[in-house]
Amino acid sequence: MIRYVLLLFCLFFGSPALAAIEASVDRTRLVEGETLELTLESGAANRFSRPELDVLDEHFLIQGTRQLSLVSQLNGRSQPVTRWIITLAPKRTGYVVIPPISLEEARSEPISLHVLSAEEAARDNNVQMAPVFIDTEMDTETPYVQAQVLMTLRVYHSVSLYDDSNLTGLDIPDTRVESLGVPRQYERVINGVRHGVIEVRYALFPQRSGELEIPSQLFSATILQPRDASAPFSARTGRLVQVRSPSIRLEVKPIPDSYPADTPWLPARSITLTQNWQPEPTTDLLSGESLTRSLSIEAEGLNASQLPALGSLNGTQIEGLRQYADQPKLDTTLNDDGVRGVRQDSAALLVQKPGEFILPAQTLYWWDTQADQLQQLELEAVRLNVLASDGFAASATSANSDTEAAPTQLARAPVWPWQLATALLALALSLCSWLLYRARQRLALLSRPDADEEIFDTVVQGNPLADLQTACRANHPGDARKALESWARQQDTEGLIALTHRHPELAYALDDLNACLFGQTESHWRGKPLWRAVRMVVQGQKRQVPEESNTLDPLYPSV
Repeated sequence: MIRYVLLLFCLFFGSPALAAIEASVDRTRLVEGETLELTLESGAANRFSRPELDVLDEHFLIQGTRQLSLVSQLNGRSQPVTRWIITLAPKRTGYVVIPPISLEEARSEPISLHVLSAEEAARDNNVQMAPVFIDTEMDTETPYVQAQVLMTLRVYHSVSLYDDSNLTGLDIPDTRVESLGVPRQYERVINGVRHGVIEVRYALFPQRSGELEIPSQLFSATILQPRDASAPFSARTGRLVQVRSPSIRLEVKPIPDSYPADTPWLPARSITLTQNWQPEPTTDLLSGESLTRSLSIEAEGLNASQLPALGSLNGTQIEGLRQYADQPKLDTTLNDDGVRGVRQDSAALLVQKPGEFILPAQTLYWWDTQADQLQQLELEAVRLNVLASDGFAASATSANSDTEAAPTQLARAPVWPWQLATALLALALSLCSWLLYRARQRLALLSRPDADEEIFDTVVQGNPLADLQTACRANHPGDARKALESWARQQDTEGLIALTHRHPELAYALDDLNACLFGQTESHWRGKPLWRAVRMVVQGQKRQVPEESNTLDPLYPSV
């Protein structure tokens, strides 16, 4: 009797342990680069054990493993079930067999798969589109060296994905890669099936000619799985999927032989060349005045760092016309159409003497990648007509007359050598003393501490003097220069040049201002020395003009 009870106990409780492990796949026909899911299921007696998956390493890559514990209904009774879901990527094409997998003493049945190559899948109309696949598009397969190549990669998916999708970066030897913004997401209907699309765009700049291979990129995501029918209240699970984009080969062409030698290589879709003046050089200028010239190059398909500097703004000097070049402004923007680069070169021009000055024409060669031909841009030569300033001419004439008067007087009477030497020595000593005095005066003016003195007065607003004080207080050299010129024209018809000849302290302050505005080295400008010099000029003018009495006689004078 006891023997029969033990036999029934073993049959009832030990049957799950003797049950074979069941293996199944979501599909048996797939294309290279795609993944499939292998599901292993066993009874509760094996829930603390692990299947032996080492047998899969020969023909598959294991990309993910998940374990689920479920409860199924069998003949009205609850039966615990353990399920393993393994994501596999076949290593080769053709017919591949998933070998039997052991779980303790149980073994699964082998499963045969057919892995198609990309070429076979393209010829086979019966192949069902994968739930996730990648398409890559190039705007050209034969670009020029250092020219822009637009690459568009689109990931299509007909199933729902979690927000954990990832695309590996694009690293190409001897190629500069620019990512064009964030990925775009939209929908597209293919063969009557609605697909979600993830679009990523790149701008590639190959740095050498010859064959260039763009490697494949790996896209990983988790597919949202439907709920298990045997467990309707369980949480929805996901399945890892990985697909690769096809590798692409490009043939990069060298610089054409027809391109001018010793000329910067500029392959672009379009290039424009413009210039701006401030003020416009259409009217006659006066000696001592300044103007600013700006040359801009805008290129579609080139980075700003690839654009060259133009010849007339790279330090070339013309006699009587000084040029102070600023640092170039480079700006590169990225959009869906690719890279757009802008380079702006500016220079301040100071005319030092009257006459006619000709700025040479500007020629820019570039290669049109759309039309595949050489293009040329040209700016005509600019002619500047500079008139003599009366103040400048008067000072120059007086200086020449002073230098000519002394020799004339010396020639009238014989001069002994010792007398001439003494006179020259005395003249040199006087000149040195005068220069030393002026230098000390300038040093004292500029080195006066700013913190110990408040020099800014209350000036009536709405006039150039008030604007000048505001600019000096804020240490803005550009605004100070404009206000100073406006105020100088009010003081003297000959303008700023005449004032600086009469007031040396103003000339020194103006030199510092010009050095800050037009110098090639950056310097911090302080406005107090200039305002101090202007105050000295204004106070000197007030002392020369007698004050008029504005008082009236008393209405009832005292007797």
